[in-house]
Amino acid sequence: MKSIGKAAFLLVLAICPGVFGHQVVMPYEIGTWHGFKQAAISYTFDDNCPNQLATAVPLFDQYGFKTTLFTVTNWAPNWVKLQVAANNGHEIASHTVTHPNLDNINEARQTVELRDSKNRIDSNIVNFNCVTIAYPFCSCSNSKLSSTFYIAARSCDGYVVPPTPADFMHISSINCGTEGPGRTATDLNAKVESAVPQNGWCVFLFHGIDNDQAYSPMPSQQLGTHLEYVHANKANYWVATFGNVVRYIRERNAAILTVKSESPFRISLQLTDTLDNRIYNYPITIRRPMPKGWKGANVMQGTEKRSVFFVKKDKAPYIQFDAVPNAGTIIINKQKAALKEMSD
Repeated sequence: MKSIGKAAFLLVLAICPGVFGHQVVMPYEIGTWHGFKQAAISYTFDDNCPNQLATAVPLFDQYGFKTTLFTVTNWAPNWVKLQVAANNGHEIASHTVTHPNLDNINEARQTVELRDSKNRIDSNIVNFNCVTIAYPFCSCSNSKLSSTFYIAARSCDGYVVPPTPADFMHISSINCGTEGPGRTATDLNAKVESAVPQNGWCVFLFHGIDNDQAYSPMPSQQLGTHLEYVHANKANYWVATFGNVVRYIRERNAAILTVKSESPFRISLQLTDTLDNRIYNYPITIRRPMPKGWKGANVMQGTEKRSVFFVKKDKAPYIQFDAVPNAGTIIINKQKAALKEMSD
């Protein structure tokens, strides 16, 4: 009985609250950003401008980057092409039904704009759940109402977002094109570079592309030059949709990681949180020192094989892998073959 009590006490000591509020059994760590990248970037587009689907999205596809298309549902969106974009991993999100200034209409009309835009997107884009919104004119003081329909909302305050936003219903973005500070590739590069020392999240806001007669046009040549820079420096940057970054942050902050069992050949872990699994199902990145005597490992979660990499931290070897909270027990098995070192 005494030995059982001592074992339980040692386990409690080993479970340490992380910097973001999660609880992780040492020596495991959860990345601030996916892949332990130094900063996150999201590229968001408003207003269904013609060249977004025709020109911008193919540019992002060229580099494997995913965007968020904030759609005004009464402005004749091209649902067929939006479905193709969604199938390719881009996020289709709400920019309301008619693009009003939400602070200039009463709550009943606000409800219609917030609710009906989400419902229309969900009914037109199959196998998809609209969970984020961008406020028209960057204005909405009724955060409580907005949060009944969405997990996060984008405004445009012009600063890089910290690792955990102060208010998920008012997440800052940086306006790009002729009417904003992000006019050239050099401007955009400087913004993402400034996010690195902050471990921050850089959210860009675009409207028009080239000569599509839309607000604040951004030259596609400048955008392409910037994306080439980000791709060349992807060791630093995690590029993901607005919604997936929000998912990652909230899962990271709510995560509880515990060890179920451990032997010289096999480790069993449990990763849980209290979030809604229908929405919060994005993989978060975990690492731990390579166990003594191991050269390699494979990782399973439930019936799913997870990618696992060898990385170095302070010259020490680590195992790094992704896992989804509440998606089943994580099993790390020792392998004789050495792991491939992660390449960026």
